[in-house]
Amino acid sequence: MLLRFLSLLLFTNVMIAQSDTSLMDNIFQVDSLGDEKFVGFIKEVSQDTQFVFIGEQHGIKEVGIFTNVIFDLVHNDGFRTLCIETDALAARKIQQMASSKEPLKLANALYQKFPLAIPFYNNASDYDLFTNVVSKGGTIWGIDQTFMAQFRLNLDHLSKNTTNPALKKMTDELKDKAKIAFKESFTSKSFGDMFMYSYTDALHESLLATRPNPREAEILYQLKKTREIYGHFASKRYYWNNEVRGQLMKSNFNTYYKEALKTDPTPKVVLKLGATHATRGLSMTNIYDVSNYLSELAIFNNMRSLHFMVAGMNGTVLEGNPFVENPVRKFDNTEQLPKELQELAVDFDKKFTVVHLEPLREKSYGSLFSESLKTFIFNFDVLVLVNNAEALEPFQKNSGTE
Repeated sequence: MLLRFLSLLLFTNVMIAQSDTSLMDNIFQVDSLGDEKFVGFIKEVSQDTQFVFIGEQHGIKEVGIFTNVIFDLVHNDGFRTLCIETDALAARKIQQMASSKEPLKLANALYQKFPLAIPFYNNASDYDLFTNVVSKGGTIWGIDQTFMAQFRLNLDHLSKNTTNPALKKMTDELKDKAKIAFKESFTSKSFGDMFMYSYTDALHESLLATRPNPREAEILYQLKKTREIYGHFASKRYYWNNEVRGQLMKSNFNTYYKEALKTDPTPKVVLKLGATHATRGLSMTNIYDVSNYLSELAIFNNMRSLHFMVAGMNGTVLEGNPFVENPVRKFDNTEQLPKELQELAVDFDKKFTVVHLEPLREKSYGSLFSESLKTFIFNFDVLVLVNNAEALEPFQKNSGTE
């Protein structure tokens, strides 16, 4: 028995050493994303790729910087499109502003008129990315739902652009109600007071009764789907909240993709989305998200998808909750990392730590990798950890006023 125990102990120690070696062999650090080692790595892993996912921790500057570098590096391989976490209308407005002579001035003005309407892109940092994409002849797609504070913006757009008198009359009235509801939500510090919860099926049908054109009807349809998605969340039907949103993102992507197919047999896209929307396989919210869908589509096209997760190890982050007193907070995610990375993190002293996860898959079966690390290994191809991350700076303080 003693001999068997000692043999097992020796075997276990060997396995731990092999696991550590395998992990360390696939980690490198750089202070600059222009470093030759990083550039060479990206060129190698992005070969034969149709879709590049940047799964982000929201609220830090480095994600936009990282995406900008990646877009530059893959642009010569035929990537012309950036897909972001907005609806199509917000994406069109972002592209229009990024195409102008003064994109930041226009973006800031839009934010002052409609605070928080476009939640993830109310900052100057991401406009470096948007203007770069546009300057290279690229386009911006928005495949997500309309967010709850955006109803004011979409109704205002319909009111100002429709040639349908009946639709204009209704949206004129509704946009004013939406503005009032937005202000009330800041007074009560409650999302439940947003106008979105007043967008009932009956109201939706009455708007459709005005006979909107196809583009207008699509904007209204997106409002209806948003009401459904948030309704699931409010009723604690969390699976359906995520599943319906995921299906909507796939459908919205298809609309863009089918149009792009008219001129390109294999459109190539960089997607900058929240990390859960960038996973291969079962996502963090236990659905097969748009990212898994596109990973299979790439295979159908005899290509592949490349999935990054970019997150801060520590630093400061801009909170997503507009009701908090101080929207910028310090964070340290080290304890949230798999135990293997926690143990190595004391030596992660450069700005970016790059963990190439894909080669670890073949070593994960029967290995002593933790289940937490295995999840990363199969969900993503590359994990990028940011040291001393910096919070995004919004265009203006969240005041709740317009």
